[in-house]
Amino acid sequence: MVLHLSDAEVSSLLSMDECIQVLDDLFVQESQGLAENTPTTEFYPPRGFFRLKAGALWSTNTVGFKAYGAGRRRLIFVFDMAEGLQGIVDAVALTQIRTGAVSALATRYMARPDASSVGIIGTGKEARTQLEALSRVRKLSHVKAYSRKPENRDAFATEMSERLNVEVEAVASGEESIRGNDIAVTITSANDPVLFGDWLTEGMHICAVGATTPYRRELDEIAVGRASTVAVEHLPQAEAECGELIYAAMRAKLRWGTVRELKDVVSGAIPGRAHDNDITLFDSIGVGTEDVAVAAYLLDKARKQSAGKTIDL
Repeated sequence: MVLHLSDAEVSSLLSMDECIQVLDDLFVQESQGLAENTPTTEFYPPRGFFRLKAGALWSTNTVGFKAYGAGRRRLIFVFDMAEGLQGIVDAVALTQIRTGAVSALATRYMARPDASSVGIIGTGKEARTQLEALSRVRKLSHVKAYSRKPENRDAFATEMSERLNVEVEAVASGEESIRGNDIAVTITSANDPVLFGDWLTEGMHICAVGATTPYRRELDEIAVGRASTVAVEHLPQAEAECGELIYAAMRAKLRWGTVRELKDVVSGAIPGRAHDNDITLFDSIGVGTEDVAVAAYLLDKARKQSAGKTIDL
């Protein structure tokens, strides 16, 4: 029997702390050759797009993929290699939580241990989970938030201040949100840079999250070039899809040979930062193993709790 989990069930079953730990375990497994990603498969219909992100978890004989772009629904399909389709998980809430969790995981290993102040550009739904996730790995003291519409950033500041018990301040520019902070986050739908290299402070850690196609950038090439360590989830996928890194490489501000994979940082094969005053960058585009690992974890948890809906296929 195939188990289906709705977005509401995902939200009730998956805590941020659990998601961070699932991803931590995943990247350790990947460093051991027990997980495998493939670059995104994308189709270009006359209108819109359709994408498939696939991954395999060989430690549990599990494979799967996330499909999205046809309508508003996102679905993750999880298969056991011996027994076939095990579950279908609605993936809007899962993606929001997972995207925040992977930023938090990178921050755990790449930000200074005493990092406490955050500047965030973008105040949408995924910005909320970004900030929630960061609060799980660093003790936040102050947050400055910017987005183009004052009413959106004001609402974000009020909500997140109450939710996290941290002062979240709405500010009037991206530059004001970033300058002088320990951690910077970009989580926007922008096509052109919203964070610039001359805003950065020594010792800063950056999570660049929103630009996930070859033609979009949130960071300018100077910001990328100032990073001593650049980490991505999966190098072949980043080389094909990560617009700000592609552009920086074209402008000789980045050499792909110096870009690291998150598995090597999480496993301890390389340090997340060499010195306290280094600027570090995690550039996230989302990979199939993340979605499959979290979905598989949720399906197992749901079965133990008799949650979800079984489908006879």
